[in-house]
Amino acid sequence: MPYKTNWEPHGIIWKFYGYVTAEEIEEANNEFYTDERSDDSRYQIIDALEVTNVEWNDVDIKEIAAQDKGASFLLHKLKVAYISKDEKVTAVLEKYIDISKILNSTWKFKGFNDLNSAKRWVKDFKNPDKKGI
Repeated sequence: MPYKTNWEPHGIIWKFYGYVTAEEIEEANNEFYTDERSDDSRYQIIDALEVTNVEWNDVDIKEIAAQDKGASFLLHKLKVAYISKDEKVTAVLEKYIDISKILNSTWKFKGFNDLNSAKRWVKDFKNPDKKGI
């Protein structure tokens, strides 16, 4: 399993590493949605700094974006931060965000280069960033 999960009081942090497949991304999502802590979650942080390659094709991206759109009916104000410095990984994550926006997701998305910046953004509940990316 190329990821580790850390639940926090208001959200979840996933640290992915190595070669990540669409199945593993779906597994992480299922872990989130089937856990009762997700009901009160305000954020997800996807730390992809140690990802070396990602196998997530357009069909996979659309499927996950559609599932997340369905979840957004219950989790209206979720903030999703991703951390990546790799161009290929960032491009895949941004494609997912673009599709989510086309589906009119209510979630806010933003990319970062480091964990501390991502944590500050997701934990700012009083002044949420309305722009996202």
